[in-house]
Amino acid sequence: MESRKIIQFLKRNKYFVLLWISQIFSQVTINMMNFVMATKIFEKTGSTIAVSFLWVFYYMPSFLIGPFSGFLVDLLNRRSVLLASNLFHAFIVLLYLPAGERIFIIYFVAFLYALVNQFNYPAESASVPSLVKKEDLTLANSLLMFTSQTALVVGLGVSGVIMRLFGENKPILISSILLFLAAIAVYLLPKTEQLKKPLKSGFSDFWEEIKTGYLFIKDNTLVLFPILLVIFFQILIVILGVSLPSISSKLLAINIKDAGPALIIPLGLGALCGAYFINKKKERRKKTWIKTGLILSFLVFVFLSGLIPLLLPGLRVAVAVFLMFVLGIAGFMIFIPNQTLIQLNTPISLRGRVFGTLAFLTTAVTMPLVLFAAIVVDVVGIQLFLFIIALFLLLGLVFFEKAENFVLSRVIIKN
Repeated sequence: MESRKIIQFLKRNKYFVLLWISQIFSQVTINMMNFVMATKIFEKTGSTIAVSFLWVFYYMPSFLIGPFSGFLVDLLNRRSVLLASNLFHAFIVLLYLPAGERIFIIYFVAFLYALVNQFNYPAESASVPSLVKKEDLTLANSLLMFTSQTALVVGLGVSGVIMRLFGENKPILISSILLFLAAIAVYLLPKTEQLKKPLKSGFSDFWEEIKTGYLFIKDNTLVLFPILLVIFFQILIVILGVSLPSISSKLLAINIKDAGPALIIPLGLGALCGAYFINKKKERRKKTWIKTGLILSFLVFVFLSGLIPLLLPGLRVAVAVFLMFVLGIAGFMIFIPNQTLIQLNTPISLRGRVFGTLAFLTTAVTMPLVLFAAIVVDVVGIQLFLFIIALFLLLGLVFFEKAENFVLSRVIIKN
């Protein structure tokens, strides 16, 4: 991204800056906590399956209330939703302190955090188009995606260093402070319009409102297909996170606390380059970016599963750093065009429901796949697991080709 262009964008979009700051702090917190708790669980059990249950409990609330959270966000003031969720998160994070290494308490706290987060995500995503102009949406989403990747770098990379130098509880205290700062940032946002139609009484009427969001997605291929690809991308990220301890200790032979600098920092730097490419070449069609991202991701996992095990231990880390860098670029190419298409083609009154549905569908598919991934890693090893991911990416590329032909036949996909 061109620095001058970004500075000009930020100057004329001060309210987006506040939302951006809130997103940075909350994303850093999520990644710090996930790393710290996953490290505690893996060091205590040595089991990828035990680590996977951390993600299962984190995603369970989306499965339970995801269909309703988006609609409630549409009814409420989004600034109030963001403020309340950040304040609740700040207190919930502190519950990790008495948890110690008691795994089931860790699972329970993760569940509470995710329960509140079901309202934060659709409120944040649905707020972006209200804070920036239509022509600025791609840049706004690029910045949000970039900071999400940067949060991975800071959260996962710095957590291990902080734990080594200052103790395992310091990341928890820092995370709570960051969430209070996020709450202050969203408090300064303007009040957004609430859904003008009053909430009808009765469960059947309420359910009809929920169905409206699902029917909109089903009947609008320009929203449906990007949602399916975003879900696919998010599942890939979660599965990669679950396998991170095994990739570090078994494939690269490094300490899990060093996984951040070796694997996550290159991923973030790759995202930075991806942001630059997308905004530098805005005339390129969205479908070209998506297809390129899928191809690059496929090649990365082919090399991780087939090439890395053949190398000497010292060389494995160097090659893995490069591959994660490429994966960061590819992820940006997949996510940003699809996220932008969803926002551009969803009416403001339905955005909360659409993004709530996105979170729900992601969880419904992710939970069984996370458990499957953990079983594969523990039973047959990390190498075969990475090869399976490559096969899924190949299937994703085939699906994209089929979907592209279908949409183009109806003259829907446009730049």
